Amino acid sequence: MWFTETAIPPIAICSVIAAILFIQYYLRRQSKYLVGMGIALVMLVVSYLVEISIVTPRERVEADLYALADAFQHKEVDATMGYISPRAIPLQTLVMLALNTVTIDGDLRITDVETEMLADDSIAKTHFRANGAATFKGISGRAPTRWELTWQQIGGEWKVTEARRLNPITGDELQPMAVR
Repeated sequence: MWFTETAIPPIAICSVIAAILFIQYYLRRQSKYLVGMGIALVMLVVSYLVEISIVTPRERVEADLYALADAFQHKEVDATMGYISPRAIPLQTLVMLALNTVTIDGDLRITDVETEMLADDSIAKTHFRANGAATFKGISGRAPTRWELTWQQIGGEWKVTEARRLNPITGDELQPMAVR
């Protein structure tokens, strides 16, 4: 994991250092401790700003996953299809079928996102759960689903090249449009 994927460790370290220096200042009343505390607090802010300014490939793929789910939920055909690789014709057909037959009722929650980067960060696999109420083939209800998407960087953008629907409990592969 990159240092820039989370700012929590450097923020925690700077906070502890600032607290220790404040206690030392309180006990000894020497201004050098206040200066050190100020430096620690500035480093805390700098590490946060560095973290939000750098977007790693893993963060980009995860952001695209949430954007894809949002576009699918709102039946934005062009936006949804924009995340699918032009080379993945069977997947494009399946996504179009799903857009025409599945209606998400309410919010679609994406949870338990795990992203694995492969091939020098040019391929990514995201494993996640999608939960929400949906209507499919006239049947409405809530059903947890589990998915694995394979992404490939094409022309500077991340595109889905493969989608696998998994059993939420066992992890076995299921047919994408089958009613469990």
